[in-house]
Amino acid sequence: MPLYHTIVHNCECHTFEDVIFGLMRIVGTGLRDAERKAREIDFFGRGIVATTPLEIAELYAERLHNEIVSASGTLLGTSIEPAT
Repeated sequence: MPLYHTIVHNCECHTFEDVIFGLMRIVGTGLRDAERKAREIDFFGRGIVATTPLEIAELYAERLHNEIVSASGTLLGTSIEPAT
């Protein structure tokens, strides 16, 4: 079964807490790993937050995009790509 990366893209409108909370709530990431991923996203402009089968990757990307909304109303940028 092919695997896919769920990717979160950086933007200046979401706080570290927005991203950390979303990763913990939606992906099930622990606090320390979520904090590390948030720093990675901030530094590199994007970060792989999960590697899963396609249906789960799509679900994570959709939920992170639709449910993690900044104070200004901006949706979190997400995408998926094949894991290689």
